[in-house]
Amino acid sequence: MANVGKNIRLLRKQKGMTQDGLAELLYVSRQTVSNYENGRSNPDIDMLVRIAEVLEADVDALIFGVPVPPSVRREWFRLLCGAALFLLLGILDLRLGAWAEEWRQTMFDLGPSFALLLLLRPLFCLVLGWTLMQTVSLLWGTKRQSGKLITRIYWIVLLLLGLYAFLMVPFCAERLFASRLLLTARDHSGIPTWLPAFWGNLVFFLWIPLQKCRFLFIPAGVVLWNGRGKRL
Repeated sequence: MANVGKNIRLLRKQKGMTQDGLAELLYVSRQTVSNYENGRSNPDIDMLVRIAEVLEADVDALIFGVPVPPSVRREWFRLLCGAALFLLLGILDLRLGAWAEEWRQTMFDLGPSFALLLLLRPLFCLVLGWTLMQTVSLLWGTKRQSGKLITRIYWIVLLLLGLYAFLMVPFCAERLFASRLLLTARDHSGIPTWLPAFWGNLVFFLWIPLQKCRFLFIPAGVVLWNGRGKRL
């Protein structure tokens, strides 16, 4: 019964009740309740039953602890998955960053750099925003917001991210394919491309603004976190 006191304190706080309030309902002194919660003394069986009735809980919850709802477990599992993905992307960024720079200086090719700067780092910021909000939600009880405006913002952000992926993924794939062919090709003119010229021109036009604004993917991750909770 070592954790009985902690369980009593937890259930009492969940009910928004003070030690004085609980003591009054149990017809004991506040010091008695304090002793229970601090482990200086343990309630007998009859007292456990009375405490459970007052706190509207099960006696097993006082003895073994409050069971974690399955929904909360799922939220913690999602946080672990998000944190693991965040760490993986961070490690990839560190490992691939130096290699992409070396490749650029050696092969005079920006293929790996494009993939790193246009895909990996924005994804890193996106996951960071989601993981931060998931952490805040679980530790401080932050609730997801709802409403027409929130829904519109969610769909706008989702649409912009979809357009970004539609533009960048094929371009980076083409550049990475060309980078691979550079190992055997004699010059750049022998490397085939499949995207129209305006596609690459558009990406190059957006290159500098995207580098300055990639941290905007963090609030985008926050928006996805908020919208995700309304649908799953």
